[in-house]
Amino acid sequence: MEFIVDVLFEMGSILIMGVVFLVLYFYGKLILIKIGLIDVEEVDESKKADETAGKM
Repeated sequence: MEFIVDVLFEMGSILIMGVVFLVLYFYGKLILIKIGLIDVEEVDESKKADETAGKM
């Protein structure tokens, strides 16, 4: 029983860390766009390039 609790605790902490890093990534990208270090058009073009490369 203790092993199951430990596994669930570890999985939960990994999931929480993943969510935290995902939120930090998106907020960081928004902050960079807001202060002008990256352009919104660059972000859109990179998505389009990734989509066309994936189709080939």
